[in-house]
Amino acid sequence: MKRVKVIAAGALLGGIFMVPAAMAGEAGGFVGLGIGYVPDYEGSEDYEGAPALFGRYNWASGRTIELGGAPGSGSAARLSSNLVSESMSSNWQAGPLLQYRGERDDVDNNKVDRMQQVDATAEAGAFVGFNMDRFSAELSFAADVGSEYDGYLVYLKGGYALPVNDSFKLKFGAHVTYADSNYMDTYFGVSSKDAARSGLSRYNADGGLKDWGLSLTGNYSINKSWGLMGSVGYSRLMNDAEDSPLVNDEGDENQFKGTIAVTYAF
Repeated sequence: MKRVKVIAAGALLGGIFMVPAAMAGEAGGFVGLGIGYVPDYEGSEDYEGAPALFGRYNWASGRTIELGGAPGSGSAARLSSNLVSESMSSNWQAGPLLQYRGERDDVDNNKVDRMQQVDATAEAGAFVGFNMDRFSAELSFAADVGSEYDGYLVYLKGGYALPVNDSFKLKFGAHVTYADSNYMDTYFGVSSKDAARSGLSRYNADGGLKDWGLSLTGNYSINKSWGLMGSVGYSRLMNDAEDSPLVNDEGDENQFKGTIAVTYAF
């Protein structure tokens, strides 16, 4: 039986910023639940549906805790916390993050499916962000602490929010991801044993820029509590990720994601 994969809608960038939330000096938050459509492995041309869960809680001090997703072509759920209070800065955010990256196993492509399974792992790191008016930017770092690939990723993302009217809002996003050689070789490399199992050519993947992408998120507020959120994202694999046999021969360097969800603010 094919596994059920849980993803985070925030991985498409921006969705979590579009939902009504508490104003500065007030406590409150929101949760969202829906369904996403994602590649069944990073670089795949095959797609699957998966539940999507995300949310945020704001303390009156301005500190937050947030469940969403990491940007980029891979699907990783992210839990992060902003430790910068409003009294410290109204524009800057910074704090720790934890990520969960699912396994690569039981995929539709027969050759990739015969390769050694890549187990799920945990990642830890930190982020720093800046918001001004409708613009936002964030730089984040996440390293493998689950000893699956023993490497790290660096993400840079930005966004522009565009309120259409009182009920409907849009946000445009962009990102670029750097991955070290350990990450790249684990997810895009083909070892001698994997080449023998799968029939793919042996391949070593070096570190570098892994992908860039764009996204568009829309949020419609039905009332003060309930809303609908939809998001679409595009990522373009680059360099040794794009040239991997998992992508160039069996998959697609163009990666798409989509999510639709119901949100509830409290």
